[in-house]
Amino acid sequence: MKISYSIPTLFCFLLFISCTGNGDSWTAEHGYGPVTETLELGEISESKALEGAQIFASYCAACHTMTASISGPALGRTVNHRTPEFIVNYTVEPRENRMNHPIGQELADQYPGIMTNTGVSVEEAIAVLEYMRFFAEFGEEPGE
Repeated sequence: MKISYSIPTLFCFLLFISCTGNGDSWTAEHGYGPVTETLELGEISESKALEGAQIFASYCAACHTMTASISGPALGRTVNHRTPEFIVNYTVEPRENRMNHPIGQELADQYPGIMTNTGVSVEEAIAVLEYMRFFAEFGEEPGE
């Protein structure tokens, strides 16, 4: 009797571990937030980058620039070492990522101010991402 229970139990345990591992792997690379699948970005759009620059000026520029740290890190090269999904998730859910993600905790040690949840939507965060991609690629603001 023990063998008949052990095999299904082992199977369920292994299934649970494999499912949990995939979720943890995604979160480790892409952060906590609403983006749970790979973003298909395509070529950089200058018009979308301009839209992102306006959103950035409204919600982000008090603490961030592309080239210098203020109370938050400079963001101009962030796209070179973070996934697009991580950037969008961190933008939309900054508190969750700061408290629970290792990168957020590392940033908390470097920058003591807390990034507030601005209410930026996923679409707006993607536009800001496009602005960051434009700056990283061309080294200038869109429209210059």
